[in-house]
Amino acid sequence: MKFQPYFFGTTKSANRGFTLIELLVSLSVLAILMGLAVPSFRATIAANQLTSRTNELVSALNMARSEAIRRGSRVTLCKSSTGTSCSSTGDWEQGWVVFVDTTRSGTTASIDSGETVLLVQQAVSGSTLIKGNLTVNSYVSFGADGRPRTLAGISTLGMLRSCNTSTALTNNSRARDVELSRVGRLSTSTPTSVASTCPAPT
Repeated sequence: MKFQPYFFGTTKSANRGFTLIELLVSLSVLAILMGLAVPSFRATIAANQLTSRTNELVSALNMARSEAIRRGSRVTLCKSSTGTSCSSTGDWEQGWVVFVDTTRSGTTASIDSGETVLLVQQAVSGSTLIKGNLTVNSYVSFGADGRPRTLAGISTLGMLRSCNTSTALTNNSRARDVELSRVGRLSTSTPTSVASTCPAPT
């Protein structure tokens, strides 16, 4: 029988684990990778929220316009926190309502008795704010010809801004402007130099 010499420290173990130094190096590398990945992940989430909120707004505006033309009647979209009445305070992220506006008076939109509600949008979640300039600060109303009008029937236009306050986004990527022309057409653009306070468009 052949004798196999044994030298201390030279045999290999099949179950050899990590040394403390190897573990510390691995954790350091993981921390660096996480530090690089997390900001990018946050930016992706914020950008997706911004896109979703903008699409919801554009969809509601297009629906209001098409229903006004289809019905041959005034259809109004107003900001609403309740889903049953129009709000005169706050901004559009509180939600909105699209309804057939058969009776109008004054300068404030309202859902009167007997008027049909076509769509209710709940409050916007996340860090997205939606603000309109002076002409569309509280409501957008379409005539039977599909043109935006004031409650008094005067032709108008306006701009709404969907904006995410997240610091993960730059001031050149945090907002989308939805412009409403006098003929009722919508166009979207990405404004630059928009602060994280998300001011209303001018």
